Amino acid sequence: MKITFITGHLCKERHALLNELALDLGEYGAEVTVLTGFPSRRISEDVKNYYLDHPVEKISKNVVVKRIGSKNGEGEGLFDRMIKYLRLTRLLYKEAKKTPTDVYYIYSSPPFLGWIGAKLAKIAPTLYNAQDLFPDTLMRIKGFRESNLFIKFLRYRERNVYKKNTKIVTISEEMKNTISTHDCPKDKIEVIYNWADTESIHHVQRQDNKLMDELGISKEGFIVSYAGDIGLFQGWPVIVDAAKRVHKQNKDIRFVIIGSGSYKEKLEEQIKQEGLDYITTYPLQPASRLSEIYSIGDLELVSIEPGLSKLALPSKTFAIMAAGTALLSLVDQTSDVAHIIKSRNMGYTLALNDAGELAKTILKAYNEKENLPEMGDNSRTVCEEIASRKKQTNKYYTLLKKLSEEKI
Repeated sequence: MKITFITGHLCKERHALLNELALDLGEYGAEVTVLTGFPSRRISEDVKNYYLDHPVEKISKNVVVKRIGSKNGEGEGLFDRMIKYLRLTRLLYKEAKKTPTDVYYIYSSPPFLGWIGAKLAKIAPTLYNAQDLFPDTLMRIKGFRESNLFIKFLRYRERNVYKKNTKIVTISEEMKNTISTHDCPKDKIEVIYNWADTESIHHVQRQDNKLMDELGISKEGFIVSYAGDIGLFQGWPVIVDAAKRVHKQNKDIRFVIIGSGSYKEKLEEQIKQEGLDYITTYPLQPASRLSEIYSIGDLELVSIEPGLSKLALPSKTFAIMAAGTALLSLVDQTSDVAHIIKSRNMGYTLALNDAGELAKTILKAYNEKENLPEMGDNSRTVCEEIASRKKQTNKYYTLLKKLSEEKI
C-alpha cells in the first residue's frame, strides 16, 4: 500500500505525533511519501537549518519526506501566515497529484489542506484528520461571528471538506459531534485518540530528575507544573489568580511553567511586575525529555478555555498519563478527558472559569497528597489501555488499508 501523507510541517522536534505516525505506517509495511513544508516556528536555528538543507529525507526504510515551498518561514502576523499557508497548500496539491498513491492521509493544519483533499478524492481515497476545527478556532482568536461574510464562505468550504473527503477521523467524541453538526453524517466520522509513546515515556522520580537540576528547579515542596503551549486559550488570568489565592494560604506550593507561545511574554511581565516569585517559567524543552518534563509536578496541569474542548483536545494529556503523574485538568466537564479522569480516579478535573474553585482544588490535592501516587499509577494504566502509540497508529493503518482497497 502506498500512502501519500500531506501536512503543513513535519519535524520530530515539534511534530512528534505526526512523525511517529509516519514511521509506524512504514513499519507496518506501507510505502509512505510525506509531502510537507519547511518547519520554522518554535524550533532552534540549528534544527531549522537542518531541514532547510534536507528538502528530501529518508527517515526510515519505507518513509520518505519531501519538503517544498518557501524557505523564509511561516510568517509573523495571522494574515501573512494565512497567505503563505494558501501558497503552500497549492504547491502540496500539485505535488500530491504527481505522486503515485493508493490513499491520501491529510492533516488539518494548515487549515486549507482539507480543501485539496476534496479534489484529491477524485484520484484516490482520502482520510482527512481533523485535529482542530476551522473556522471555529479562527472565530475564537478574532472574535468573528457566524454572520461575518468571510466566516460564511469558510463554513461553505468546511462543509465541502466533510462532504467530499472519503473519510473523516477526529480525536474525541465531542469533536465528532461538532463535525456532525456541519452536514457530515456521523457514520462517516471515526474517532481515534491521539497517543503517547508508552514505551519511551515513563515516570521519573524527583530525586532522579536531571532536567530539574539543569533548569535549577528546587525539588523541595509541592509543585503544580504546566508544560506546553503558553498561548491564548489556556486561561492564564484564571490560573495566575488561583496561584495568588493558593500562595496566601500555603507558601509550600509552587507553580512551574515550561514552554513557549504568544502569551508567555505577557505572563512573564505580570510575574515580574507583581513579584510572583512562586511562579517560575522556563524555555520549551525537546520532546526527547517528556518523561522528565511531565514528572516534575505533584500535579500536572492541562487547561483549555470553556467551550474549546468541542473544537480541540489537549493531546499532551496522554503524555502526562504515560508519565504516571496525577492530572489537574481544567476542561469542559462534558469532554472526553473529563469523563476519563472522573471514571478512573486519575486526578482532579474542573472547568476553567473559577479561580476560587481552582485554588480550593489545588489546596485539596496538597492536603490529600498521599493519594497522588495512586492517581498517577491509574493514569499510566489508562494510557496503556486506550492511548498507547502502537494501538492508535495501528488503527490509522487499518483504516487507511480499508480505504485503499475501496474503488473510486
